[in-house]
Amino acid sequence: MYGLFLIMVLVVVGGAIAFIGDRLGSKVGKKKLTIFGLRPKHTSVLVTILTGISITTMTLAVMTTVSDNVRTALFGMEQLRQTMAETENRLAYASKELENSKAEQAKTDATLAQTRKDLDQLMEQRRELEQRADELQRGNDALEAAKAELMAENNNLASQNQGLADDNAKLVNDNKQLEDRNDYLTTGIQIMREGDITFRAGEVLSGGVVKCGRSTEDTMNDLSVLTDMARENIAHRLGDKATEQEKQIWILQSDYEQAAQIISESQDDMIVRIVSIGNLVRGEDVRTVLQLYRNKRVFNDGELIATKRLHVNVNNEEEVDAEITSFLQEVNGIATQKGVLPDPISGNVGIIEGEEIYNTINDLRAARGNATIYAYAKGACEVFGPLRVRLKIIASGVIGAF
Repeated sequence: MYGLFLIMVLVVVGGAIAFIGDRLGSKVGKKKLTIFGLRPKHTSVLVTILTGISITTMTLAVMTTVSDNVRTALFGMEQLRQTMAETENRLAYASKELENSKAEQAKTDATLAQTRKDLDQLMEQRRELEQRADELQRGNDALEAAKAELMAENNNLASQNQGLADDNAKLVNDNKQLEDRNDYLTTGIQIMREGDITFRAGEVLSGGVVKCGRSTEDTMNDLSVLTDMARENIAHRLGDKATEQEKQIWILQSDYEQAAQIISESQDDMIVRIVSIGNLVRGEDVRTVLQLYRNKRVFNDGELIATKRLHVNVNNEEEVDAEITSFLQEVNGIATQKGVLPDPISGNVGIIEGEEIYNTINDLRAARGNATIYAYAKGACEVFGPLRVRLKIIASGVIGAF
């Protein structure tokens, strides 16, 4: 509607200007008027041109006044083009950013989907772990109950073991007294048989177990204790009349230091023996050498060592004694093979009480000479020994032994 009104205004104004121009041209032609000294004909043409210019100028003026678009088309076209170019650039940049945003969103959606998948897996693992934890807790409760039961049983066994230990201590003390008496008698017999020989070659003057893995200084202190024990044994052997010179023993310092180093670097406790080098007559220097052995458990308490079937005439004491002596020699040989150190002089590794042999002979007689004899370790035995033996007779036809 606004455009139609503008057209009508322009038509009216243009017509009015044309009419005015025509009237001016007619008057100029009739009156033969001139402008700028021109001929009337040329003046008429000039009036016509000015009329056209006026129409055009008026048209442009009206359109410029009433229309922003006309003003922009006439005076702001370059700026409009620049603005359009900038707008197009911004539109292209915005489109590119939109594409990038869509790509990022796609990546984000993929990451979110993977994260949700991982979360589901983690939740499943969590449920499995919780179930496993419940199972472990139930197992732990069962173990705790079993532990409490074992502790109660262990306390009961410890009480019984203490009683057995007290009895064993008394038996050990009795046995020690018998051993001392036997050593004394053996020494007397050797002196009577061998005259002035005080110590025989290979005779052990002292021995003991030295702990491993300690400093060389501590180890040498233990070796010094064994040396003092050897001197005391020498003094006991020689009697009250022994001189200080006779009590001294000779050990190479290099052997002494080397033994201390070996024991300190060892992973196992070591048995150390101070042994006489040769037969020594009273008054001679007591020359000795150190012997080292790795200590370990050879027999456990109650462990079966040997067994043998016997068929003897119980009325023949010599035959009975010979069979039992032969069996004890077999036990001695087995113990030696398994690592128990024998006495260098006698070759024996064990100790058996006279009462044990007496009871064994009586049991063999009760079985009428047809039986199986068993030898068990009486207490744990290590390489250092001695091996204490318990004998058991089971008559033929009787099942089981303990």
